[in-house]
Amino acid sequence: MTNAESTTDQHARVAWQLLEDARREIATGDTVQGSEKALGRHRPGPESLLREPGIPHGKCAHNRHAVFELAEKLDNPFVRVTFGVAESCHPNFYNDWMEQEQLDGYLPDIEALVNIILDSAAS
Repeated sequence: MTNAESTTDQHARVAWQLLEDARREIATGDTVQGSEKALGRHRPGPESLLREPGIPHGKCAHNRHAVFELAEKLDNPFVRVTFGVAESCHPNFYNDWMEQEQLDGYLPDIEALVNIILDSAAS
């Protein structure tokens, strides 16, 4: 992170890098690493929402809570549902049960979710 880079900008940069990594790994058939990167891709956004003083942000449950609150605030159920899609990628890291086509289908939704989260964090 450069001195001029805000926390939100840093989180956005990390999120986009993880998406590129996920796409590359899934395209080459590494669905295990690709799915973990797809999951990791949504995490920087909620972290940026949680960085206000006094708001816990060290656990996955804190991220989930922040995303669910954002979905309610925006009156946008897509946020909550797509967060669940992103979280569903995590078991694949351990069990390798997802097909490449399934993961390919998830990436655009996860990208849209992160855009929503990062736009909210920047406002």
